[in-house]
Amino acid sequence: MNDEKRPYTLHTNRELAMMLAGAKPLAVFAHEKVDGFEKSDALANQDFAPHVADGTLSEQVKTRTISLPSGATVDIDYWFYTLKGEEWRVEAYWLLVNSRHRSGWCPQFEWLEGKLLGYTDKENIHHLLRTYPADPWVAEISKPKD
Repeated sequence: MNDEKRPYTLHTNRELAMMLAGAKPLAVFAHEKVDGFEKSDALANQDFAPHVADGTLSEQVKTRTISLPSGATVDIDYWFYTLKGEEWRVEAYWLLVNSRHRSGWCPQFEWLEGKLLGYTDKENIHHLLRTYPADPWVAEISKPKD
């Protein structure tokens, strides 16, 4: 992927502040389930708990088991945080997670992921042009609207 500067700031490690400001509807954190791993590490040491407790945010946790080529399995924990009224995004995102593991990833899924996480159309298009520069669908959606 090209390392040129983005015309926007990534949400990474800023999720909680953005959610409390109403600028981000959904935050997702995932990590392989291993002994000794602290949830706070997955959440980038952002303390969502008091905001879940006071009802500002909701939390859902889901686990996905992945089969490795060796035959072993790995459990991945996903922590979802949403603004009130945006809980529907968790199930939509979970469909993407399951689709990724069944059929792979594509620009359309990446677009939807960005939308669910609260990135704007302009931010999504910029990201997709960097990530999939030769994709015909990305070229089509990036054309200026008449």
